[in-house]
Parts: sequence; C-alpha cells; structure tokens
Amino acid sequence: MSYSDPVRVTYTQKGVDFTGSAATDLKVAGPSGMVGRVVSVSVGITTAVTVAASTVLVGTVADTDAYASLAVPVQAINTTANNPTIYTDDDNLIPADSLVVIGNGGGSTAGVGDVSVVIDWF
Repeated sequence: MSYSDPVRVTYTQKGVDFTGSAATDLKVAGPSGMVGRVVSVSVGITTAVTVAASTVLVGTVADTDAYASLAVPVQAINTTANNPTIYTDDDNLIPADSLVVIGNGGGSTAGVGDVSVVIDWF
C-alpha cells in the first residue's frame, strides 16, 4: 500500500452523548504496520445540542485532539456538523500499530449524535 492507494476505513459510533466529556470513547487501531491520516470527521445530530457547543476529538490517550477535532455547535435535531480541523502535517501521521481515541469534549446540556471518522491507512 502507498499513500496514493490507501486502505480507507470509516469508524462509526452511534449515540454519542455530548453532555459528558469522553464518556463514550471509541478506541481503534489500523491495519498492522500501516500509518494513518484522518480524512474526515462528521456528526449527524439525533438529539438537539443545547446551551453550549461540544467537540469531537480524534487523538491519543495523552493528546485527545492530536489528529483532528470537530466543533459541534448548538443546533437542531436532524442536522450535521462536518467542518473539522484536521492536522495533516507529515509529522502528525498516526503511527503504525498505535491506538487512536475518538471521543468528545462534553459541555452541552443536551445533545446526541452519530459520529463518523474516516482514516486512510497506508
């Protein structure tokens, strides 16, 4: 495999509650020996996010937003958040055989959504 022909994997977590910080972390690893790069982060809102915004974080246990983050603003049910900040520098690749943590920053008083993170492995 090469970066021009990666293995693209979508990691989905349904029912993420944005009221509790990192309450629903998803921990994933790529194919053995492959380096990764986050391509996309999105949320489909299934329960309105109220009072305060939250954030989806893609990183490590030690650095929760090392690879990407997505602001989830106060918004209505059946809407999306899909304008992430993705750190794409070559020195910020996901190391081979390492754990990636997908979580949230909490902060809203209500809000639930389905989170999708797309990572290319090469």
